[in-house]
Amino acid sequence: MRVCNRCRKETEQMFCPACHVLTYPPRAAGSAPTSAAGEFFDATIWQGPNRSRGIEIAQNERDKYFSKKQDLVVLHIEGRRTVATLGQQFWKKPAVIRKAVDDAGREQLVKFFEKHHLLPPAQSIKEKGIVDTVVFEVVVPCEEFKIAVTERAEGRGSEEES
Repeated sequence: MRVCNRCRKETEQMFCPACHVLTYPPRAAGSAPTSAAGEFFDATIWQGPNRSRGIEIAQNERDKYFSKKQDLVVLHIEGRRTVATLGQQFWKKPAVIRKAVDDAGREQLVKFFEKHHLLPPAQSIKEKGIVDTVVFEVVVPCEEFKIAVTERAEGRGSEEES
C-alpha cells in the first residue's frame, strides 16, 4: 500500500489517482529519522566516461539520507518538481543521480547544470578555481529534497550562494 503526501489517500498505484502526484510506500525501517527534515548536505557534479553528467553523493550522506527501499525520490530543482529513479547503480560507488524528469517527462538535471555552468570538481578547479557544489535540503527524509547551487573555494572556506 502506498500513500499520497498531498491528499493522504492510500492506493496501490505509483501515482495518486486523485491528484496525480507520486505516492510513497510506508517509511522503511532503519531509514533517516523524520528529524532529518530541514538538514543540508553537499554533493558534487559527476561526469561519466561518455561525458554524461549527474550529481554524485558521498557514501556517508547516501547511507544517512536515502533508503534502498525507496527507488524514486522527488527533487525540487529551482521550484520545479522532478522525479529521479535511483536504481541499483546508486548503491554502488560512486552514488550518482543521473536523471531527474519533471511531470511532462522532460530531463531537468542537464538544464540545471547548463544554467549554472556546473562542472565536475577537477574541471571546475582548473577552469574556475572553485568546486561547484550542489546543496541538498532534506524535505522528507529518503523521499524528497530541494537542491540549490553554491560555489566553494578549494579549501572549503567561505561559501557564497549563487
